[in-house]
Amino acid sequence: MSLSKRKTRHSFGATAPPFIDYLKDILRRYPDGGQILKELIQNADDAGASAVVFLHDERCYDRQSLKTEGLGKYQGPALYAFNNAEFTAEDWQGIQTTGRSVKRNDPNKVGRFGIGFNSVYHITDVPSIFSSKYLGFLDPQEKLFGERIRGFRWSLEEEEDKETLLNLQDQFQPFRDVVKLVSGQRWKDIIQEEKHFKGTLFRFPLRSEASEISDNLYDSNKVVQLFDSFLADADISTLFLRNVSSVSLQHINTKGFVNVRLAVTSSPTVDLSLKTRNESNIDGSTCFKTITSTSEGKKQTKTKWLLTTCCMKEGNVPELDLLAKKLSFRPQVDLAFQCSQASVLTDGRLSVFLPLPNNDSNKTGYPVHVNACFGLTDNRRHIKWQEEDQKYDEAAKWNELLVKEVLPHTYLLMLQDATNLAKSSTLPVSYVYNIWPDLSQTKHKDKWHGIAEDILQRLLKQNTAIFSLAEDERQFVSPAVAVCPSDDTMPPEMMAAVTRALIAGGEKLVTFPDHVSRAVQLAFPDPDTLKWVTPALVRGVLRRGVVSNLSNNDKLSLLQYILTDENYHDLRGLKMLPLSDGTFKTFTNEEKDITLIDNDTFPRVLLPGCKDLFLPDDLSTTSIQHLKQLAATKNLAVHPGLANRRPYVTMPAQDLHIRLLHLRDRLRPANWTTAPGERAPSTKGSCVAARAPSTQG
Repeated sequence: MSLSKRKTRHSFGATAPPFIDYLKDILRRYPDGGQILKELIQNADDAGASAVVFLHDERCYDRQSLKTEGLGKYQGPALYAFNNAEFTAEDWQGIQTTGRSVKRNDPNKVGRFGIGFNSVYHITDVPSIFSSKYLGFLDPQEKLFGERIRGFRWSLEEEEDKETLLNLQDQFQPFRDVVKLVSGQRWKDIIQEEKHFKGTLFRFPLRSEASEISDNLYDSNKVVQLFDSFLADADISTLFLRNVSSVSLQHINTKGFVNVRLAVTSSPTVDLSLKTRNESNIDGSTCFKTITSTSEGKKQTKTKWLLTTCCMKEGNVPELDLLAKKLSFRPQVDLAFQCSQASVLTDGRLSVFLPLPNNDSNKTGYPVHVNACFGLTDNRRHIKWQEEDQKYDEAAKWNELLVKEVLPHTYLLMLQDATNLAKSSTLPVSYVYNIWPDLSQTKHKDKWHGIAEDILQRLLKQNTAIFSLAEDERQFVSPAVAVCPSDDTMPPEMMAAVTRALIAGGEKLVTFPDHVSRAVQLAFPDPDTLKWVTPALVRGVLRRGVVSNLSNNDKLSLLQYILTDENYHDLRGLKMLPLSDGTFKTFTNEEKDITLIDNDTFPRVLLPGCKDLFLPDDLSTTSIQHLKQLAATKNLAVHPGLANRRPYVTMPAQDLHIRLLHLRDRLRPANWTTAPGERAPSTKGSCVAARAPSTQG
């Protein structure tokens, strides 16, 4: 048996699929749509570009002078992507190694020209690239440049190639026109004099007929849809990019007229009051970023964002360190909060430098957007988690560690820096509270809800100055000394009166919205030590002598509030019992401090001489009902230790009957007599008395 036959008989091993089949598989897994543009932006950002321009060019070019006849079908409408960075030798190599990113070992790169770049084959069969000193065409179908040749490249340093680039007029006219538009450079100057193109221009001729790669045809309507899908996220597209600060979408019609559909720019601003953190476990910083968006037919908008970055230092979480080296990922999490009075973000998005698709799995329920070098599924649409089928997946484990170990540090740093900015009036205090996670928004997102609870527990455990004072919102105090607002629904005028009274009494009353109140109640490590606004607290403050400085309206509002807990015995000594003449009596156990309550059966007009003993006729219904209830407590059992301090109203009929008879006798005209058999007027009016209940009942 010959050696060759023996080798054939024993040969065995896996084989790679044809490249076209591999490409088709990528397109099946990787979606068509706006994510394609995001991939190209990401590649530009990795290259260090600061500007990206997308052009939809509907022009068709002549087909006479071409490299090969087969290239004629690619002279029609095309999508261009330009950025102002240049291809390196490594990039030219990477663009040819489909699916194998050349930046795999660089933690500062997401991955240039890996699987993501191949999404452009949804649009085209023959992508071309002009950058630095080369212009190249890719032909995965191997139909244009010869058998088993997957592309062709011209060099600006080779004389023969330079002549071709200048003389094949029709072939390179599309590049001539667009290069001048995006860079201002003339084609002839680049080829003959500079021999170098300062930037990178991709051209993707739209697929007009089915091919071996795909039967997905692309016309102008589809490009418009592609742009529209990107427009939906335009305002956050540059939030977390490290280099790209400008993105525009442009359209060129068949006559060469250019229309800018969108222009987005971002500009970071470092506030001098914010210092970079260099602590034992983290490096972190906070800055502002303003994003300006100008879109077709709409007014220019400017959005200001607060951005915080935090990177875990090596040596704090060994498992994170190990995976960072193994996966070449950076243990860093960034947060972005929109500084807006008009709306509060309630469903923050996840980003891997660019926003992930806007679906429920990529929403956190936080009021901030979250960015990190997350491990993604192959189609780059979702984050991997340690679910049953990915329990041992290293990228999934990495993601879990990022959100549990690094994210809380970033969140706390943002809250701390936002508080400092509020103290200096750079940021409204309301923004600080809006940054707090709202547990009601995360309750249906198990993973993010647990992390939100952990963030809040860490925040409150620190016992630092996190609550804004009602007296001066630019001052913050710690929970240990704060008087927290009650979460009860309280009318504004009552809340204002309570606030003024507590401030006058020297209490450190703080203010915060409902979602912060819920967070404090659920996450504070020792809730029994917190001091809340209660009727008992207000009664105690009123005893400090602040009553005399309060307006009558405030006193009436405060009376209604301090009656709400029905601890009537605690009213003794408070000069808060209102009379119809505008004065106030003290709740005491003195006979002279009797006050009358009238009703429909016995109105106050029947006792004109006692009108000043009645409660005001405009006293709130709630307060009157409580005072009537107070009047009815005389015969109720009272704790022995409180029996001699409870103010009450005498309501037994006989007692009331006698009192009113005495009043009638004092007020009876001299010539008025009682008819035989006449009874004293019956009444259900009440007498409010601030005295101790009788031990005889």
